[in-house]
Amino acid sequence: MPELRQGRDLAVRKMQKTEQSLSVPELRLRGALRYSMGEVAVTIRLMPKSADTDLARLEQAVKERVKVHSISREPIAFGLEALHVVAIVQDAAGGTEPLERELAELQGVGNVQVIGLTRLL
Repeated sequence: MPELRQGRDLAVRKMQKTEQSLSVPELRLRGALRYSMGEVAVTIRLMPKSADTDLARLEQAVKERVKVHSISREPIAFGLEALHVVAIVQDAAGGTEPLERELAELQGVGNVQVIGLTRLL
């Protein structure tokens, strides 16, 4: 085959030569480039300081501070219940730390633990 050349033991087809190369030293685009960060659903376990903590009031305080998708209760032991909070946050630098700090400042919260993270489309 005349269009194939032999190199070692492999036959390779000859490539066409390029007409000319295109150099773009500066590229200007009209309008703003938009790259929106996605949203993330963060599942957090909020442990109250004690079994006497008013969970209904704590739930209300969480809803006032963060964008909440859902809140449920999880029995732990001896009458102690934890709150499972699914909050929606922006997928940005810093991750879940600002959300964790915000929830840890609430009165009656003993421990904040991220137990799940899901990117929303």
